[in-house]
Amino acid sequence: MAKKILITGASSGIGEQTARYLSEQGYETVLVARNAEKLNCLVEQLSSPAYVYPLDLRKLDRIEEIFTFCHEEGLILDGLVHCAGVSANTPVRANVIEDMEYVFRLNYEAFVELVKYFSARKYSANGSSVVVMSSLACNVCKKGTVNYSASKTAVNTAVKVMAKELARRRIRVNSIMPGYVKTPMTDNIDLFNNVEEEQPLGMIEPEYIAYMIEFLLSDKSEFITGAAIPISGGMNY
Repeated sequence: MAKKILITGASSGIGEQTARYLSEQGYETVLVARNAEKLNCLVEQLSSPAYVYPLDLRKLDRIEEIFTFCHEEGLILDGLVHCAGVSANTPVRANVIEDMEYVFRLNYEAFVELVKYFSARKYSANGSSVVVMSSLACNVCKKGTVNYSASKTAVNTAVKVMAKELARRRIRVNSIMPGYVKTPMTDNIDLFNNVEEEQPLGMIEPEYIAYMIEFLLSDKSEFITGAAIPISGGMNY
């Protein structure tokens, strides 16, 4: 029976590529993002069954709706992949409270709420897997990334705690820490003119992140949990 995986941020970037790759591998997917049109367009291109639930994950009080939808569709989830995220780079001296709250709301708080509901027995299977996108930014700590780097550090710490709490159901929880990945998010950031000086292997194509995500969702990684796995492209961290 095909594994059923919930993917956030599925309308673009790493989330979209993950949806495409998992579909190719025979996984059924539940796709979450704000843009319903993009999600529906993506579903038409997938080779395995997929479901769409449009939602702005900043609305934390609505996150359980995703899992209620899955339950009503008869879906018991085998995995959760949180790819939704945002970066708002600014020097600390110019910090804006609303921007700080926005970054933490989507990168960290939404992740915790997603796992809260995913971990309920009526929504997920024993032996399932949670994968969240972190970043090498939390180790490199470049200027201007005080909120983004801190939010990803919070994610890595949460992963370690969750791995211990959910081990009784053999639910594994891991994060992936990429360097610079070729996505719409990085296209809009003017930091990459000399990317090969920082990351000798060059910009990472998102499908290589999807390969690692699939490994962590599969039974091949049954004994990996509580880990923060770098995909560095040679970046010194």
